[in-house]
Amino acid sequence: MLNLLLAPLAGLLFPLAFAPYDLWPLLPVSIALGYVTLVRAPTPRRALLHGWLYGLGLFGFGVSWLHVSMTDYGFMPLWMAIPFTAAFAAFMALFYGLTFWLTRRMGGGALMFAGVWVLLDWVRGWLFTGFPWLYAGYAAIDTPLSGLAPLGGIWAMTLTAVLLSATGIDLIARRGRATGPLALSALLVVAALVGGQLTFTHPAGDRQAVALAQGNVPQDLKWLATMRQETREIYAGLTDQVPDDTLVIWPESAMIEFYQDIRGFVDDEGRALAARGGALISGLPWRDDRRLPTTYHNSIAVVGTDHDDGVYHKQKLVPFGEYVPFQDLLRGLIPFFDLPMSSFTPGHPGQPNLHALGHEIAPFICYEILYPDLVATRSAGADVLLTISNDAWFGTSAGPHQHFQMSRLRAVETGRWLLRGTNNGITAVVDQHGKVRDRLPQFERDLLLTEYQPRQGSTPFMTTGAWPTLLLALALVVLNRGRRARGLLDTFPGR
Repeated sequence: MLNLLLAPLAGLLFPLAFAPYDLWPLLPVSIALGYVTLVRAPTPRRALLHGWLYGLGLFGFGVSWLHVSMTDYGFMPLWMAIPFTAAFAAFMALFYGLTFWLTRRMGGGALMFAGVWVLLDWVRGWLFTGFPWLYAGYAAIDTPLSGLAPLGGIWAMTLTAVLLSATGIDLIARRGRATGPLALSALLVVAALVGGQLTFTHPAGDRQAVALAQGNVPQDLKWLATMRQETREIYAGLTDQVPDDTLVIWPESAMIEFYQDIRGFVDDEGRALAARGGALISGLPWRDDRRLPTTYHNSIAVVGTDHDDGVYHKQKLVPFGEYVPFQDLLRGLIPFFDLPMSSFTPGHPGQPNLHALGHEIAPFICYEILYPDLVATRSAGADVLLTISNDAWFGTSAGPHQHFQMSRLRAVETGRWLLRGTNNGITAVVDQHGKVRDRLPQFERDLLLTEYQPRQGSTPFMTTGAWPTLLLALALVVLNRGRRARGLLDTFPGR
């Protein structure tokens, strides 16, 4: 019974290690306590239950902010939104249930646990379009473990965080006899310390002035037809303040009208900046009438130039927000299934990057920035990363803070600066070490005038992606199968 209480409690501690709480020492505490309940489970079936309860605590608290978009902006009553959010958390918790079950069934131990954890985290990142949220390694971005990011990305950081946490428990259980987990833990820590001292990319030219416009248009008013003119005036007014020779960024869906219907306005703004040595990149919906049936995209484009500097259509669409699965069955049932701009088509993976003011810019829209391998692949040849988002969907919750924290790691993995433009925050510029150089307060209408350093070169993670860490994780599972971990000391009751 004690383990049935400890498992969800341990999961509840996990999100506290992330922004906005930033209590990162709670990460190893959470994982270690979860591992205790795994080792104390008398059967694989009980381990499955412990893991599911752990995941339920993790996601039940960690993504509880999802109900905000449903109730505040999706017209769903609270009594319906809470069960929807709980059902999503319960489903995602199955990944940790499987982690505990597989570890227990195949013999247990810290090495096995860390390997299975990372492999199922990877599966979670692509299954059903993926939900790459709250990987353990993100909480360690401001610790020495971030030195692993350019070497093995978030996957190496997660493997190390989980292994260190479980190894501590194995050392206690085996009275200091845990040679394998201890040796690999030490090796990974040394790699992190060395990686943090290495530089894989280099400056490529002078710094570039950049201005990120944060319009702070209220989400409950944003899509109203009566807001169209006011929205134009807001962004035009912010852009008028920009000095010469500046790259201007407007956030995701800054304009609520399709580019094809508003191109006169946005192109005029872009041409005015170009006449002063600058350029304009804007997030906006895009309609492609050249195809039948007509397709619609969530896009970002360089506008107002005489040559094609690029348009990028978002590839990773948000279910229900940007497209509705089984829409023939769900459309019209409740207003949440009919949100504005929820009929987008994903862009082609082979789209080129954007170009502005002599720089190649790797673009990502909203939570696309959370797909490590996608970012690593598109960053080859790019001078800077750009992500635009509209986190106003999630109000004052922890969601936007978690999103920003996880975005920062892409800068470390690729050795490039990251520009982040949003409607109401968090708008910021991050350097190649993941450090925030400049940012705007949330929920304020303002212009972030700053600069970035273009960089070139490739990190090991950009070259190899997740595969070396995934192969290591798989090896840990295969080589340790059947090596049953000994029980914990009697100081951990409940088995």
